[in-house]
Amino acid sequence: MIWSLPKRVLFRFGFVYWVLYAMPADGRSSILSYVPGADWAMQPWTKLWHAICPWIAIHIFHLTGERTTYFLTGSGDTTLGYIENLAFLALAAVAAVVWSAIDWRGTEYRALNAWLRTLLRYTLAFTLFAYGFAKVFPLQFQPPHGLKLLEPYGEFSPMGALWSFMGASAGYTIFAGASETLGGLLLLFRRTTTLGALVSFGVMANVVALNFFYDVPVKLYSTNLLIMAAFLAAGDTRRLLNVFLLNRPSEAVELEPPKFASQRLRIASMAAWTVVVGYVLFEHVSGGWAGYKQAYLTPVSTPISGLYDVAAFSIDGRQPIGAPAPWSKVDFTPQGVAVRRTDGNITRYAVNYMPDKLLLNKTYTLTWSRPDASRVVLRGMLDAGEVSVELRALDATRFLLLNRGFHWINERPFNR
Repeated sequence: MIWSLPKRVLFRFGFVYWVLYAMPADGRSSILSYVPGADWAMQPWTKLWHAICPWIAIHIFHLTGERTTYFLTGSGDTTLGYIENLAFLALAAVAAVVWSAIDWRGTEYRALNAWLRTLLRYTLAFTLFAYGFAKVFPLQFQPPHGLKLLEPYGEFSPMGALWSFMGASAGYTIFAGASETLGGLLLLFRRTTTLGALVSFGVMANVVALNFFYDVPVKLYSTNLLIMAAFLAAGDTRRLLNVFLLNRPSEAVELEPPKFASQRLRIASMAAWTVVVGYVLFEHVSGGWAGYKQAYLTPVSTPISGLYDVAAFSIDGRQPIGAPAPWSKVDFTPQGVAVRRTDGNITRYAVNYMPDKLLLNKTYTLTWSRPDASRVVLRGMLDAGEVSVELRALDATRFLLLNRGFHWINERPFNR
């Protein structure tokens, strides 16, 4: 079957672009990362792009400063991230022109298409597993706790509001993760690829909308994943239109697996598929369960863990006169101490817990004592001087967001 000229050119462009995008990179899942030694072998590739993108930023876009350097941010929407994606598009366009000029007699690329679809199926599936299992075991979004429960809603960032409302419902978080995982599982098999692509497209459309409208810095990556799902479903566009819109019968499609030169290679590929997919699923399930046990079943705590109200505060033996105490609330966690000040700002300290002392930011030492089960008293030196702080424990279970629960029957809406 001869492909039309536009289809051939678009395929050449898409082939180059998706191959570039599927290479290992920080913050992106790649099937090559599961090949032994691949991360080491791909280091020159990574270094090459870490040199190219800053050069483009500086010499073509005339940018300076932080935007032209690579550093750990947790954001996928950095300036260099967009420049890299733009470079992939430009390279794919140039490659499509050169390829079309060299292979102007080419009529179709069914074999290459089969390999490309395989690459995208597993790239998208493994990415959905990474995000899906982090929700099936609700680790990506956890219930709001500590000072977050006391923060005025108007002070939430859009992303913070999204993280909090997702974390407030473990059931919905698990449902969202199961939907992502289902899409990934269906993509593992050629017979269910179209269904998997449709499920993945629906899931990713919602994720893209959340990322855009709640300003989550994964817009670029999630949009590429959405287009990837659309690309996988596009091969069955006519059949889908016949079934869902035109009320016409749809012919069976020929499932074209990648071609192998020998039976041994085909068997070896099936064995490799079993090992790699099994390893990926085992890694996500075991890792997710271990994280769930640590976060929910055996949480790490300290002798004074919890949220506290500041009952009294003095500096150098004197209470502040004519103004409220500098501290309002204090949250002790194994990871650190967070102090909400009366002006609304939050100060965070790294902490080392000792039997009767706290070492804050490796600089300030405070002694702590418990006059009774509901009170903690801190004494020691801080920037302001010698402080004495009396804290009273707050019962986190009193918050409606955590204790309202689920009700089959509601005589009236409970919307507060």
